[in-house]
Amino acid sequence: MMLLSEDQDRASVGRRHRNEHYPGQREQPARCPRAGVRRQAGVARWVPGLRFGPEFDPEQYELLEFHHRGGEAEVWRAVRTGHSGLKELVAAKIMLERDPSEVRRWLGRWDDVSHNAHRLGVTDLVVPSFLLGPSPHRPGTMPTSSLLGYQISPWVDGVPLHSWARANRAGPAAAAEVLARLCRIVDELHRKRWVHRDISPANVLVDAHGQVKLIDLTFLAPLDHTLTVAVFTPGHVPPEAEQVGGFPTTGKDLFAVGTLARTLLLPEHGRLDHRSAAEQARAELLAAGYGDDIAQWACEALARDPDRRPAPLGPWAARGRELLRAHRPSPRTTGLAVLPDAAGRPLVAAAGAAGVVLAGHGAHRLPPGHGPVAVRELVFGWAGRQGELVLCAEDGAGALWVGTATGWWEAARGVTGLAGAVDSTGELTVWTAAGGALHSYRWAPGRTLTGRELPGCPADRVLAAVEERSGAWLVLVEHGGRVLSWRTGSTPTPLGPPGTVRAAALARTSAGPQAATLHADGSVRLHTVGSAGPGSETGDGEPALGLAMAGHRGGPTIALAGEGGVRLRLPATGTSRRPRWWRPTLRPATRVALAVGDDWRLCLAAMVEGELQCWQEDAGYRWQSVPLPDPGEA
Repeated sequence: MMLLSEDQDRASVGRRHRNEHYPGQREQPARCPRAGVRRQAGVARWVPGLRFGPEFDPEQYELLEFHHRGGEAEVWRAVRTGHSGLKELVAAKIMLERDPSEVRRWLGRWDDVSHNAHRLGVTDLVVPSFLLGPSPHRPGTMPTSSLLGYQISPWVDGVPLHSWARANRAGPAAAAEVLARLCRIVDELHRKRWVHRDISPANVLVDAHGQVKLIDLTFLAPLDHTLTVAVFTPGHVPPEAEQVGGFPTTGKDLFAVGTLARTLLLPEHGRLDHRSAAEQARAELLAAGYGDDIAQWACEALARDPDRRPAPLGPWAARGRELLRAHRPSPRTTGLAVLPDAAGRPLVAAAGAAGVVLAGHGAHRLPPGHGPVAVRELVFGWAGRQGELVLCAEDGAGALWVGTATGWWEAARGVTGLAGAVDSTGELTVWTAAGGALHSYRWAPGRTLTGRELPGCPADRVLAAVEERSGAWLVLVEHGGRVLSWRTGSTPTPLGPPGTVRAAALARTSAGPQAATLHADGSVRLHTVGSAGPGSETGDGEPALGLAMAGHRGGPTIALAGEGGVRLRLPATGTSRRPRWWRPTLRPATRVALAVGDDWRLCLAAMVEGELQCWQEDAGYRWQSVPLPDPGEA
């Protein structure tokens, strides 16, 4: 229900946003309880019921509800009473600057903005009006002599784009329609040779019917006039920076629309790093279950070269709409792990939109308190001599969470990908990527969490990790469109040729470590670590959606999930050199997990049509179904 942007008033953009491009950093806004939209934390200077207006009519407007303070202004919902008595809801932005010369300077800029925007006549571009008047005061009292600037806009029953995306239950197709409507507004503005220059989620309002309005025209500019101020919006600014004295370009708007496409598809993710936006967004989209075609399309607008961004945006948006209409929504369960408990029974951890759930027999409990939501990846294990359950999770905003018997806490931000296990010393070691480098985190009962950056291994996303021997780890990462393998104390080496990889797994075998990679087309390839060759295709020709692998007895055991159910590739036995295949279910499955117990029995878990299912080998290594208590919706 908010009209004016939370990111407005960047008059002092150099002062406010210089050196603020922190990839993956999440803001911690407060909530506006009535409007249901995010606002910045802060106490309002004024209270509801106060009046303001131009000097000749200082009580024309009444403050109704405070929304947020941003930059050098407060934004309020207000009501205007016309001279005929007709009342009209408006959004009022009140400048906090008390210097009269500064107020008049802004009023002049705003007046030009209003004149130019009205003249352009761009549909769904919300044009404000401006006034200079005394500060808000109680009705009938003498206003103070200080004058403030006010920006008044029609009230729009909409929410900022990021709030709409989080609440969207109609799926990617509805998000594509919103994006197409935004692209139409921006294209119309560009055809008239003007640019907005400050497109961000807070400056795009979406109503209950998916209609779009573009607001905050403070930095609206023609393409043929030099800039007098440069504006930087963290997370939505392209690699090329505006320069005072230079000319504006459409490339900045195009890049910002690309960041909003990512927001619509990944509403819980954190801020983009402008230095590697396309690479980061692509990895995130693939990890979220979108296909390679959608990831490539979305990243076109985030190209580092401005000339490679789609212009006009309309055809690009139409192509994306067709791709997203055909896209099958990713399952609610995005992470799955299984481990035997102290009694040897399987314990399954599943993660998704609702957070993390545990399913198993015994008195196993999740960490208390408020934990992560919209979880993408998880790792868990029994740490220390007492076997304390410890969970690590990566949420949709790129934050790393750690959960123990004492509760959940946030350990890091800006991470992508998560893999690890309890090592030979009883510590839970997890690996993730942050800021383009590999990071490790270790935790054991009674100790603090320790983190370490390994700048010698560039990483956009961590795919898999396994401890080869005590203290020596092997990690698979994705970087620059390639999968790299890295060992402790060595340099990374390519694994297989360049190409899109959805997921990967590692396992120790008698012949050395082996890796399996799941590609965008659903094919799975088995690699010998250290070899840059293409690897051997494994599977039965059916596309896979999920992959897991464990080193076990005669070789690696590989589990696959797909439309045709769960398939288990078992090592060859006896005189046969060919692996055996076993299908525990033919029902469609999306996620799969494998683990080896201390007694060498395998546990297999899968998400089958939204239901957790589990199997385990018995004492004779025959597979048996293991009923699980209902954990609730994952």
